[in-house]
Amino acid sequence: MAYDTDEVPVGAVIVRDAKIIARAHNQVELLKDATAHAEILAITQAAHALGTGAGGLHDLRHEGTLSMCAGALMLARLKRLVFGVRDDRAGGPVPSFRLPQPKD
Repeated sequence: MAYDTDEVPVGAVIVRDAKIIARAHNQVELLKDATAHAEILAITQAAHALGTGAGGLHDLRHEGTLSMCAGALMLARLKRLVFGVRDDRAGGPVPSFRLPQPKD
């Protein structure tokens, strides 16, 4: 969807127990908002859908194309981060960003 609207083609879903809670794609150009990345929009949707603050997403998993918003994903306290493409040019959680490991 992002590609079809001339956005950077990145998408994200937030999942709990194999059920999609939220889904989004980049909308930076559409919304004229530099923070309208797929990850940010999906976190916001998930928090609204569950009626919780972003910190209440601790049992959810993020699955996305990239993870450019690693700081926001970390602050949301998501249980797991899954991404398909590493972006060494622009950064992200690997290799330079280390996400805290959950204490099971």
